[in-house]
Amino acid sequence: MSKKYNNKKNKKLPKSIHILIAINIIIFTSIILYMPKIKLTNDTINMDVYSNYKEPGYKAYYLNKDLTNKVKIYNNINNKKIGKYYVNYNINNSIFSIKKKRIVNVVDKLKPEIILKGDKIINICPNKEYKEIGYIAKDNYDGDLTNKVTTKKYKKEIVYTVKDTSGNTTSKTRKISLKDIDKPVITLEGNNYLYLSLGKEYKEPGYKAIDNCDKDLTNKVKITSDLDNNKLGTYTINYEVSDSSGNKETIKRIVRVTNNEINNPGDGKIYLTFDDGPSAQITPKILDILKEEDIKATFFIINKDNNLNYLIKRQYKEGHTIALHSNTHRYNIDYSSNNAYIEGLSILSKKVYSLVGINPKIIRFPGGSSNTISNKYTKGVMSYLTKELTNKGYKYYDWNVDSEDAGSAQTKEDVYNNVINNLDHEKTNIVLLHDYDNNYKTLNALRDIIKYGKKNGYTFSNITLDTPQIKHNVTN
Repeated sequence: MSKKYNNKKNKKLPKSIHILIAINIIIFTSIILYMPKIKLTNDTINMDVYSNYKEPGYKAYYLNKDLTNKVKIYNNINNKKIGKYYVNYNINNSIFSIKKKRIVNVVDKLKPEIILKGDKIINICPNKEYKEIGYIAKDNYDGDLTNKVTTKKYKKEIVYTVKDTSGNTTSKTRKISLKDIDKPVITLEGNNYLYLSLGKEYKEPGYKAIDNCDKDLTNKVKITSDLDNNKLGTYTINYEVSDSSGNKETIKRIVRVTNNEINNPGDGKIYLTFDDGPSAQITPKILDILKEEDIKATFFIINKDNNLNYLIKRQYKEGHTIALHSNTHRYNIDYSSNNAYIEGLSILSKKVYSLVGINPKIIRFPGGSSNTISNKYTKGVMSYLTKELTNKGYKYYDWNVDSEDAGSAQTKEDVYNNVINNLDHEKTNIVLLHDYDNNYKTLNALRDIIKYGKKNGYTFSNITLDTPQIKHNVTN
């Protein structure tokens, strides 16, 4: 029994079987070694969220033959969502099918942003606590993170920190300075530029002084002045106050002492005023008549073509008053905001200064101070302008004798009658006329108006800052 067993165990396979097995092993190994291959530059990459996928590169080959252009690629990447995605590379034919996979991690590496409202360095009153001005935090992926911000308060700083869902953290610091650097604010009641009749007692309109830390400092204000109400001239009243930290503020009020009763004007003179010029056709001829009749007038100019600048120089050289009307004389521009007219006035004033070396302080509003058309563009603009420009030292003049040469008057006779029928020896006669192009009715009536005035005992003058102010009632 033992002998039979050993004979079976030692029995050898036929040689042909060994050969067949060897051949199969060689074939299998060859298939493994020499079948097509796909090689990736990187098997795993990270990609920023919201960015576009950029292919790092790949190659495919078989028995030294390049098959790269045979590779088909598809992926499931969503660049708007953080996560793990795949890019698949395939080569398929009837003999073999090769696949390769690249891992793409869409990640958020960008830190959130903290934006502090106000300044990074805040000055607060000594012994007072900082009250948070505010902040916002936003992230490229998570969006608004303001409610995730944590704050830590220290004696001289506040640290703001926020973390997004990807673990990116941002911190920002606001410095706190326990120091009062703000000046007190002095507010003058009434106008900053006042007119006072000669010999009349000056009465202080009032003032207030408020400080951000010390509060009401009105009783600490010191007043100095060189005012002499018995002498014609321009004077300054200075108001000065300091807070407990040594911050000092000064402000001044200008007082002009005149020989006219400002609140009850009536000098009996005729003041010829011309709006909307200069013009090439009319202004030179008006100047010729005024020169021949030895009359001084007032020209409320607008910003015309620079080719007409010679007329402004002539007006000034011949002793007339150069006054300001408007930079554009377009209501939709002049009254488009509270400061639009003032900005235009500054442009026109600089032009006059460059031509004749003066900064005119006499003005006339387009449409007069009582115009209502300005309400169409900015409510309350005339109330603002009359006060603001007075505070800036300007003096505005309306009129009380209207020639209607820009309105109902059609002939020189109309202009003449509208003027002479409204003159009065008991009032200051501010006559409204215009020297725009083609206004021949005014040009042709002018000499007759002057002759009438002279014959009937009137004197003529140009407007100065001492001329009694004729003002309309402001309705806007």
